[in-house]
Amino acid sequence: MKATSALIYFFGLLHLSVCIDFDGWLNIKILHTLNCKGEQYCSRGNIALKSIRSGTSVIDQIHFNKQHIEDLKKLAEVDGFYSIKSLVTSADNKETEFLSSVKAQAFLDNGLSDVINAWILPNGAVIAVNFQVANGTQPLVHNGQHEYKLKSNFYLRHIDQAPVPDTASYIQKLEREREAREKGELKDNRSFLAKYWMYIVPIAIFVMISGASNPEAGPPAAR
Repeated sequence: MKATSALIYFFGLLHLSVCIDFDGWLNIKILHTLNCKGEQYCSRGNIALKSIRSGTSVIDQIHFNKQHIEDLKKLAEVDGFYSIKSLVTSADNKETEFLSSVKAQAFLDNGLSDVINAWILPNGAVIAVNFQVANGTQPLVHNGQHEYKLKSNFYLRHIDQAPVPDTASYIQKLEREREAREKGELKDNRSFLAKYWMYIVPIAIFVMISGASNPEAGPPAAR
């Protein structure tokens, strides 16, 4: 009974944890591999959310300069990828790292426009951050000072988990049936074959094998 109660308590906690409607702040630091002056990754910008539930975000990113564009064009010449690293920090102070990439040529062809998706569970845990090139083609435009603005759209994608099975009720049902059998209160209404098929089938197989290995004697041979 103690083991059964422990299982019921565990599954009850599991069911509660996945049903929490979590809210809190979220911060996504964006790093990339362009014009980093010897470093593998350097800062591209930041996405801040005061409320996960509302999904309202503030995006703050650098402007690309001529060197950023030259680096992108070099990647595009070899059909390479523009790589991005996302560092996600939440209210529980846990930092999670995600990597993503897009084709450098596609990023140039779309005028530095991308779509950023953050995938989040009901308990507030971010399980993925990915970048996609925006649909369509846009010109690459600078502001007169040879600075190119990044055009990003951010979306918070909520993932609905599958329903949790009512394991606690099932365990309680099995426990009641076991106790009833021990007390002799549970009647077995199954048919004879349903009760004893595991004994009948081996006997039938044995009889069939015996008959096949000992065929009836044929007519006596003519002299």
